[in-house]
Amino acid sequence: MVIQLKKGVSKPSILTCIRKDQSITWSKLHKGTETHDLAHYAVEKVMGFTNAFYGILKQGYEIQDFELPKDKRPEELKPSNLHVSAIQTEHIVNLLQIEFLNTGEDSGFIKTLSNVLAENNIPFPEGFDDHKLNQIRQLFSEVLFKWGSLGDGEQLELRLF
Repeated sequence: MVIQLKKGVSKPSILTCIRKDQSITWSKLHKGTETHDLAHYAVEKVMGFTNAFYGILKQGYEIQDFELPKDKRPEELKPSNLHVSAIQTEHIVNLLQIEFLNTGEDSGFIKTLSNVLAENNIPFPEGFDDHKLNQIRQLFSEVLFKWGSLGDGEQLELRLF
């Protein structure tokens, strides 16, 4: 799948996903969600998760499906029906964003993630360790740099799956 993020400075940025069958889903982004979507890319790519946000879009769902109130979403996208890796990804992404906003790595990232997941009865992601975390951080940093280097109307293109 091709993921395109078109930068908007005076207007919203746009996320477009082009599936292998050339079908497209796209959405204008609320300011600041670009980093969230880039973090999803880094986590899903490094961890090989195919049932989180981008994997779900690849299956044919629309970005707008995620913007609906939880009770109005398609049955498969209601939180209780999501694949466990989608929930794990969301927690990892949120912690990555906190790191980004605090401008520094959290040495307790894995312990914090473990605690949050345990509190919510979600299993810890198989294979997630310091090495994977560092790979995710590195990729996230790279795509953030590329994103930050773009001018108004320019586009970042990523490939996943």
